[in-house]
Amino acid sequence: MRPIVQTRQLAAADPNGIAEDQQLGAPGDLALDGVLVDSDGVAQLGAQRQVIFESAGNIATVVFTITGTNDSGSPVSETVTGINASTVATVQSFRTVTQIAADASFASDVEVGTNGVGASQPVPLDQYISPFNVTLGLVISGTVNVTVQFTFADVFNDAPESWTWVDHPDLTAQTGNGEGIFISPVSACRLLTNSGDGEAILRIAQAGLT
Repeated sequence: MRPIVQTRQLAAADPNGIAEDQQLGAPGDLALDGVLVDSDGVAQLGAQRQVIFESAGNIATVVFTITGTNDSGSPVSETVTGINASTVATVQSFRTVTQIAADASFASDVEVGTNGVGASQPVPLDQYISPFNVTLGLVISGTVNVTVQFTFADVFNDAPESWTWVDHPDLTAQTGNGEGIFISPVSACRLLTNSGDGEAILRIAQAGLT
């Protein structure tokens, strides 16, 4: 097959770039008022990445529903339960955030933004080609730490939050160029940014496809 190329580069983390410190007197939506929010009220994160919540007090009984889109423009939604005077992050990665709804009031300041973590869209692979052989090439520039991951989940039918991702043993916490292979069938792979604002390029080529 012609190589599929994924390029990832995240802007620096911004812990209140989506919503600055606020409280809610009743269930409802947070005000999206951080510096990442555009004139239409949509938080633009540049590339899909995790969303983090930071609370000044105990909001462990509050459930937040985050709505937005991913890099392909498809809708993404996830629920996150609050935490006691700490931070909690989404499992899924968002490129935009259009709404954050809380199911209860809270009297402790809460801010919402980004950390330095984000995963690319999954690249589906053909598990039924024999022999199964996929070559991975990773090129890094600047300061960044990335991991290539794979899953056995059905990425076409299973809910994204149910997918289990496994780190590639030869391409984990990479800070420089690297290469790896898959010789046993997996359903998809992706590129996870762990930290840093450098650029990572992953090339994926599966034998037997044109």
